[in-house]
Amino acid sequence: MPSPIIFGVVRSLHNVFTAMWVGGLLTTALIFMPIFKEAKEKFKGLGEVLIAYQKRLGIAALISIIGLWITGLLLGKQSQAYSGFMSFANTYNALISIKHLLIFVMIIVAIYRRFVLGKNIKSFDAKQQKLYGMLLMANAILSVLVLFLSGISTALG
Repeated sequence: MPSPIIFGVVRSLHNVFTAMWVGGLLTTALIFMPIFKEAKEKFKGLGEVLIAYQKRLGIAALISIIGLWITGLLLGKQSQAYSGFMSFANTYNALISIKHLLIFVMIIVAIYRRFVLGKNIKSFDAKQQKLYGMLLMANAILSVLVLFLSGISTALG
């Protein structure tokens, strides 16, 4: 069994990466985007602010996803209940696998929102703005579900 200090550091890093990714997503969906929506007509250049914000947050999200993947692999090796990636052998593994499926959906939605829909963000019509906002909110909701699955699986593992 590895040192509890090393395990604690890995768990802490996993939590920091989670806070960065999910915190950024929730902050954007619940705070930044509503303010942006209200202020976009009043202030010129707000589209550039959104693009710059999205770019920086995208870098933080990518770093977080990579960090979560590495620390998640290390944490998975510590649990006696863990029987492999996408295993449904027991409740713990089923919860972790569902969590991973939700994360994959979140990544696909984020890529679509950022690189397909978001490439024309300055010229959005009302329908595109609504779709962008709905995808952002969907990912925010999924991120909360991921946190709940993570918490429950940690209690079981």
